[in-house]
Amino acid sequence: MASDDDEVPQTFFFSTSGTGNGVWEINRPQTAITKLVEQGIFHGEVLDIGCGIGDNAIYIGKHTNNVSITATDLVPKAIEVAREKAQKANVNIRFEVVDMIADLSTTTNLKQNSYDVIFEAAVFHVFSNKDRLIYIKNLEFLIKPNGLYIQLCFSEKETREGGPRRIKKSDLYELFSSQNGWTIESIEDDVYETTLFGSVPSGGRAYLSTIRRNNYT
Repeated sequence: MASDDDEVPQTFFFSTSGTGNGVWEINRPQTAITKLVEQGIFHGEVLDIGCGIGDNAIYIGKHTNNVSITATDLVPKAIEVAREKAQKANVNIRFEVVDMIADLSTTTNLKQNSYDVIFEAAVFHVFSNKDRLIYIKNLEFLIKPNGLYIQLCFSEKETREGGPRRIKKSDLYELFSSQNGWTIESIEDDVYETTLFGSVPSGGRAYLSTIRRNNYT
């Protein structure tokens, strides 16, 4: 298990993502995401950060009306696979290779304050303390005022060996505080489905957080 300030090196994702060997590539959407779709959470401009091979974004596109979906990933191979899957599923998604700890104003086509809902599954827990602050600044750049950020990540309650760092609830409350322009609406115990703990996808204990960007002028 990674320690509190360990990050997963980008080289790992470049060598693994899109190959079918990533423990996150389960070839179906996360159950946590399908439940959010049933609840009608996704609307308007939706951004999937770290989309991998696209299963979550494709599911949302197939089962949600009146949404416009953009999906990004660090790894070109993963975007290539995701784009092919979306085309086969006849789902219209804009895909883009994006490094979420880079300067988004100069390196991507993503627009400032343009997204009603931003979600990610298993992204936040790969960052070091330093990089996750950059990541949050980029979330603030992208999300609309009063927009919703949805995060699914390994929680401190997952004690089995292996995988990325575990995220503490206390850290979320500190990082996404009202002083920083956020309101945490909920942090719920959930699962992140992965083959990390065996050949068949099973649930690692996770937090599913819904976090609102405060209105501002």
